[in-house]
Formats: sequence, C-alpha cells, structure tokens
Amino acid sequence: MKKELKREGFEVEYKKSEDRLPKSFWETYSSFSNSKGGYVYLGISEEKTGLKVTGVKNIEKILKDLTTQANDREYTNYNNIKQNNVKILKEEQMEYIEVYIPEAPIDSKPVHIRGNISNSYIRRNDSDQRMTGEEIRRYLRDANPNNDAELINFFNLEHLDVKTIRKYKELIQDRNEELNILEMDNWEFLKKYGAIGMDRTTGEYKLKKGALLFFGKEESILSVYPNYHLDYRNRIQETLETRWIDRVSSGEINNSEMNLFNFYNIVLEKLVNTVLDNFQLNEDTKRRESAKRDVEISLREALANALIHADYEDNVTIKIEAFKNHYVFSNPGEMLVTKEEFARGGETKARNTTIVTLFRKAGYSERAGSGGMKIFQVATQNKFRIPEIQSNEGKTILKIWKIDLIDSYTDLSEEEKIIISYIEKNGFATMKELQALEGLTEYIAKTRIKILMEKNIVEKYGDSRSTKYGLQRDGSELIASLEHDIRNMQNYIVDKNR
Repeated sequence: MKKELKREGFEVEYKKSEDRLPKSFWETYSSFSNSKGGYVYLGISEEKTGLKVTGVKNIEKILKDLTTQANDREYTNYNNIKQNNVKILKEEQMEYIEVYIPEAPIDSKPVHIRGNISNSYIRRNDSDQRMTGEEIRRYLRDANPNNDAELINFFNLEHLDVKTIRKYKELIQDRNEELNILEMDNWEFLKKYGAIGMDRTTGEYKLKKGALLFFGKEESILSVYPNYHLDYRNRIQETLETRWIDRVSSGEINNSEMNLFNFYNIVLEKLVNTVLDNFQLNEDTKRRESAKRDVEISLREALANALIHADYEDNVTIKIEAFKNHYVFSNPGEMLVTKEEFARGGETKARNTTIVTLFRKAGYSERAGSGGMKIFQVATQNKFRIPEIQSNEGKTILKIWKIDLIDSYTDLSEEEKIIISYIEKNGFATMKELQALEGLTEYIAKTRIKILMEKNIVEKYGDSRSTKYGLQRDGSELIASLEHDIRNMQNYIVDKNR
C-alpha cells in the first residue's frame, strides 16, 4: 500500500540519501529532539514537481550507521533513535527509510551534535536552525530546574521588605492559630518556612533566590534578576485611543515593593473585580446560578501558575491582561509538563520549588498539580470556551474564557452558529444532519462548514459517506471534556443509589 506523503514542514523532513546517511541528518535529528519530534524520510527528495521516491540503495549500511552514530558522542550527546521507530517502506521497486525522532526528555536537552553544545538546533517551520546562546541557556535551566532554591551570598533581611514579611506572617498565623507566628523573629520564621537554607560547605544559613523574589525589595531583586519585570493591564474597555484603563507594573513608583507576594495580592484583587456576575440556567434545578465564584477560582490558579512556573532568568515580561471576554496569562519559560498533563492534573514538575512552597503555605494554591485541572473544570462546568495553551519559543501563554464558544467568535454568521451549537450538543454531525437543521439548505450547510474548517473551528473526520464533523480540539481539551463526563456519570450513579 502506497504511503501518503505530507509536505515538508515542522514535523516532516525529506533527504535523498541514496548511498549514505547525510551529514545534514544530524542537524534535523537535533532540531526534532529539541522541538516536538518529527519524521525523517531517507530516500525521498523534494523537487519542484513534488516529492519523488529515489530510494536507498544500501539499506543495511545506512541502518548500521544510524545506530552506530547515535551512540557515538562525536555525533550526539543523546541517543534518541529507538529501534521500533525505524521502518523500511517500499513504493513499487524502491525502498526508503522512515525514522521517527521523538521529543527528547527535558533533562536531556539541548540535544547537540558534533561534540559541541553550540551545535544545538531547533525546528522552525520547515527548517533546522541553530539555537541562540540564550535559547541554549534556557534549555539548560529547564534541564535542571529549582534554580530558585540556590543560596545567595551577601543577602540578608535588609534586602527584604519587612512589610511583606509581616503580611505573610499574618496569613500563616490565620492558618495556624495555635502557633505564635507573629512574635517569631523574622530570620527564624523564614528558616522555618522554607525561605532560608543552610550552606552545607560553611554551615551558614543563607537566603534562597526564590525568597528574594517573593519577599524582596525590588532594587535587590533586580541585582540578582536584571530582567525581572511584572505587568498587569486591564484592557476591558480598550479602544484605539485608550489601550488600558488600569495597570500594575514593576519598575514604577508604587506604594508597595513589587515583589511576587505583593504583585499577586494586588493583581488578584483587580482581576476579581473585573468578573461580573454571569448567570446561567442550571439544567437540573432550573435555577439561575452565578459563575462568578468559579471564574475567581480559575483566575487565582492561573495567576499563581504564571508566577510559580516563570523562568526569571529570561528576558521576557510576566504579563497578565484582562479583556472583556477573556484573560491572558503569559510568562517566560515553557511548560515542564504536557498540555494534557496540565489539564488532567496530578502531574507536576516545578521550575521554582521555593516559590511553590511559599505560595502553598500561604494557601494561595492547591495541592501539587491541581491548578490546571481546576481551570479546565471551571470551563467545562460553566460551558465556557475551553482554555487555550501555547507553550513554545521559550514562553507559555494561557487564555481563559468567561463566555461560551459561540460568543467568543465575533464574526460568525447565524448559520455558522447553528452548526456549532448542533455539533457542540451532539459531539459530531453528518452533512445530512446539518442540512436538516432549520435555516440550512444543502448549499448553505456545505459552504458554512467549509468556512468553519478554514477558521480552524470545525474538523473533518472520515471520508465519503462516513464523514463527520466535530469541533477542533487538542489533547488537553479532550481530556477536560472526558473528565467532565466521567464526573457527571459518577454523580448520576451516586444519586441513583441514594
């Protein structure tokens, strides 16, 4: 059976390689390993007329070279060639090789070649590009997170904001009424609650870098993290003349030192104040219920998540933006778990363990790995558009909606809204089912479904008579939807057995 070949792109690369393994293979090997993985086809060339299977003459030699060189440190620092991922394919009388190169584990990146870390590549569009020095440093930091637990010399209480420590102690006191937290010496308190650690070499107690970010004076933070910048903007009433109506930013004159603790508290209050009561009809009780509290929970988790998982060594701003119908949380540093793991919950890999500890002891975030799950739960329970996550190019962007899918698109026709509503309710739809909907003819249904596919809202499944149409979703959305259905089933079983 002839294999359908896709155009060369982000996850596909073709190389002629009739007689030997080309040197350029290893650049692609590095870029796929450092990106999202991909397929390399040996024995296929991309020509002006299209793809042409030229074949591989000496299969055994190329396979042997592939295995040998993958284990040779002169070629690469990490063997990412798995035996099951190498296949010999055939088209007519021509044999060619398919090599699947998965994304390498975070702690093995950057995968480099020819014995030099400067020869680290990353995939951009359909080409292998050499990483910049900053990109290599970013990957090395991700390979060994917990940078914020590092002890820093020559820093003490003078570099911290006493008012911030006092507010934090009051929070801890409220959560531990039996303890006399407020009377504790500040240095001893910080030792007890994970902000200070002992230098095993000298026996001295020193401040952790994460504690400086959390409690520090802004001037002191900048001396260790020169790229430190936090920014919140309320853009709900944005116009061409007015881009934002309220802003909180580090680097400006503020009443409070703009460390993580103060930024979180100030911005969370402002975010909560942007949430208007959004009433919806509960299908079971037939009563109007407010989604405001749910949205507030989602915002709390998203804000904490952005600050906890940011890469403070990078030169990208942590940016929080409130719009009329959605919120955007952007932080430097790619996610250390997959989108699916984030949505499912339970899986966690912290970039800043000290900041995580300080947030959790204050009650600002729930148990490890549950934040993403809560964010997706809020969306599915309230029938909001599912949150969107981008994690690439050294940063993570999370978009949270407070309206449903149809309302989130401002350019939909009435016919397109009818189609989306039907698919959303039933999961999938055939063309015959769409044509039977009120207001839709065969021509309109076919035309509108094509437009929705071009807008990446609807996806086609199957061919010919078995063709169905469903909403386009990634793995995180599918997991959130599945878990919502499972919870509903569990509740149904419990209610039935009462």
